[in-house]
Amino acid sequence: MSSRIALPVVCALALLTPLVPAVIVPRAANVAAGAAITAFLIVPVVVLRRRRWAPLLGAGLLALLAVAAATPPITGLGMPSEEEVRQAVEMHYAVGGLDAVRAFSGDALRFLLWDGDELLLIALACLVAAGLLLALDRIVRPRAPRELLPLRWRWPLVMWGAALVLVGVPQAMLLAVLAGGPSEVEISIVDSSCFGNVAELMTAAAVLMLLPQPLVVAVGFGLWALLARTGHRPAARVAGWLTVVPLVVRDLMVNWLPVLGCTLDEEQVTNPVTPLWVLYALLPVVLILLAVRLRRAR
Repeated sequence: MSSRIALPVVCALALLTPLVPAVIVPRAANVAAGAAITAFLIVPVVVLRRRRWAPLLGAGLLALLAVAAATPPITGLGMPSEEEVRQAVEMHYAVGGLDAVRAFSGDALRFLLWDGDELLLIALACLVAAGLLLALDRIVRPRAPRELLPLRWRWPLVMWGAALVLVGVPQAMLLAVLAGGPSEVEISIVDSSCFGNVAELMTAAAVLMLLPQPLVVAVGFGLWALLARTGHRPAARVAGWLTVVPLVVRDLMVNWLPVLGCTLDEEQVTNPVTPLWVLYALLPVVLILLAVRLRRAR
């Protein structure tokens, strides 16, 4: 896409992105927040896009705003405590009976104008807008093409392949057991206190745990190889480091939580952690961390 077409497209997307939460959840507070972000953070950057500092400053402010918006739903800041909810329920029951209690929501006590989902939408919109402003800076001031230096690929490819095989063997064994017919499985209930009673953190850990590990390694390898091949070695390392996060989270959730006493029925769960299994689970992580350190060929 040429810069003549890309420039107005990116500007339009940056101006409209903060209004997306108001389209998804049409409330006055969301409309006001989107309009304020567009007017005070996006429009000045678009007008001053030729200045080097303007897109960078705007992207930084949007990133800070995203962190501020995501903090309440994650930490519970501004949300009612259990005592406040209990007192409010008792008051509603005394005034309107059981029907009033059914209609009552704890969100009515929050000290913010937005609920948790709306704040997360606003945070996501701010992050996307920040990325668009950085893209706008790249369009206005294109960088010189990177010099693609030859790299040593042999051992990194071997280590990525070994990591893929190591994570694929348990997955293949599980599929073989499931395909063979009904089988007994052990289910443990995780104690939320081990996650600081933060529901979002538990949900994120559960989602990462359910990702197929061979697919995670394959996608991580593809992204790493693409970035490294195009000269973005630091970004390639970050992609490789992020690849090991689901592997570590799955190992913690499946193997280590019962050992650490974070399951409600820990006396009924067989301890899966043995020295051999610890080494087996750690080896793919170590291999990937070593593989992402590409060296230039001499």
